[in-house]
Amino acid sequence: MSKTFETNRRNVLKAAAGAASLSVLPSCATKAAYPAKNPSEEFRFAQVGCGGKGWSDMQNTLKAGAKLVAMCDVDKARAGKALQDFADIPMYDDYRVMLDKHHKDIDGVVISTPDHTHACIAMEAIQRGKHVYVQKPLARTYDECKQLLDAANEHGVVTQMGNQGHSGDGLKLWKKMQEGGIFGDIEHIHTWSNRPVWPQGMTKEPPAGNVPLGLNWDQWVGPVAMRPYSPDYTPFKWRGWWDFGAGAMGDMACHNMDPAFWIFELGMPSKITARASAPAGVAYPDWSIIDYTFDKSPVTGKPITLTWYDGKKLPPMPKGANPNLTPGGNGCMVVGSKMTCMGASHAGRPRPIAIAKDEYSPAVKDAERHWREEAKKFKRHDHYGEWIQACKDGKSNAPGSSFDYSVPFTQAILLGCIALRFPGIELHWDNNKEKFTNHSEANEWLSFNARKGFGFKA
Repeated sequence: MSKTFETNRRNVLKAAAGAASLSVLPSCATKAAYPAKNPSEEFRFAQVGCGGKGWSDMQNTLKAGAKLVAMCDVDKARAGKALQDFADIPMYDDYRVMLDKHHKDIDGVVISTPDHTHACIAMEAIQRGKHVYVQKPLARTYDECKQLLDAANEHGVVTQMGNQGHSGDGLKLWKKMQEGGIFGDIEHIHTWSNRPVWPQGMTKEPPAGNVPLGLNWDQWVGPVAMRPYSPDYTPFKWRGWWDFGAGAMGDMACHNMDPAFWIFELGMPSKITARASAPAGVAYPDWSIIDYTFDKSPVTGKPITLTWYDGKKLPPMPKGANPNLTPGGNGCMVVGSKMTCMGASHAGRPRPIAIAKDEYSPAVKDAERHWREEAKKFKRHDHYGEWIQACKDGKSNAPGSSFDYSVPFTQAILLGCIALRFPGIELHWDNNKEKFTNHSEANEWLSFNARKGFGFKA
């Protein structure tokens, strides 16, 4: 460990200790302690989670013109680069202390932590009137998502989920294709991922280990039940554990399902059936295939079926596609009666791969060339800048992936996670009643009891 890092670490710990004596707003607060602002010139933000994805989120927010005021990370080693490069910015290991200390200094909060802490941190910020940028998925349970949406609407804050492809040119091209009717009748939608790239399929909790120096394990565990530290959880392996992550879907479905949910306005499914290597338990299965049925798309006026694949499971290629073409590691495919199109990861730009049910022909290449030229007419927006500008303008619905869109989108994904606990069973969802109508045990996983000090109600 370098002397610079160690000096910064001691300074940060000393500062945090002094701040700890400050009063912290209760997590059950129902009114904003500080009203949301419309910063006209300078947008000031705090970063929660400063290593890994947090580092890139922080850099992109800075590039979009924001000013960094405070940082929070429970793992000083993982946040080492942030500590070194921003030595003059105060660092905390408790987001509540940071928010209380800097409530007058910040306009928004960027949250880039493990999935299980997204909701409790975002809620604390929202209830203080702070705009929030929250990494995907927004939360780990259906109920947390609902409460976040209610709170955001109550406090009038601007929100954005971190599915960056939503601001890309690919999504715009998908939309133009749909509006032009090039797909014909929608026969099926496939989305897939090469995840997991971390351990999954575990059947019991890992053996305990010694908590590393500089890791605040209590804060890392956050709202879920306390358990001994294990190196099998951190820093990246948490995604495979039920209590901490949402598996492969939590990582990539918010990117790869985005075109389908956006252009067909899918909303919530009516039925979900999962197939998997084993039922989800303490961890997610090694692989899964999940079928979603949507009764009636507002766009097509007809039912739509979407299938998700992960763990090296892939969709079938349609007749008429180049026989040498493969799905690739991540993507979305819309199979239509007139044309089938496929795009890559993060709502990537779609391209025609098959025309009707014809054998593969040069006409596919002609269509691909045409839509490649059409794509050049669209510009990619800055996902972070879009959020910041909306905060400045006071337009809560301006970001494309605001909670109005991203909450039901995330909730639909999380229902698929629940289906993995009951593979082979068709679960029926009633969106008006907000519950499964044919499986009471499945409803038990729509929410959870947060640990004392980390719970909230909107």
